[in-house]
Amino acid sequence: MTLESEISRTEAEMHAAGWAAHTSLQRELQTWRDLAAEVAAYTPTIDDYTNDLCSRDYIAKFSAAASEGVQEYIASAVAEADDRFRASTEPDVEGLVGHYFRIDDKDGWWWRRRPAGGPLADYLAGRRGDGG
Repeated sequence: MTLESEISRTEAEMHAAGWAAHTSLQRELQTWRDLAAEVAAYTPTIDDYTNDLCSRDYIAKFSAAASEGVQEYIASAVAEADDRFRASTEPDVEGLVGHYFRIDDKDGWWWRRRPAGGPLADYLAGRRGDGG
């Protein structure tokens, strides 16, 4: 099976499992790259941020369902964005993102990070002072 055909097959499986019809590996990789590139100055809302984090969920679930060859392709495709995201975020030790989206122990490391600076970081910092 070619890389392209396996990706298509796995996308169909993801859709059958409940992922939206508009999702695809390439779309979610691009969304993740875009978020990693702009998270330091992220201007959209916390809801947009959590939605963008779901793209990384898709990538992780896709990789888990794929062959070793596709997993290697995904690891290579996502590595730079993962590094950039980590560099532009900080651990969310206070669980501020969790005030807006349910985060479980099984969720990926990206759910436990928040922007280190920028408008969304300022918004989340304001959450610290309200007792929540």
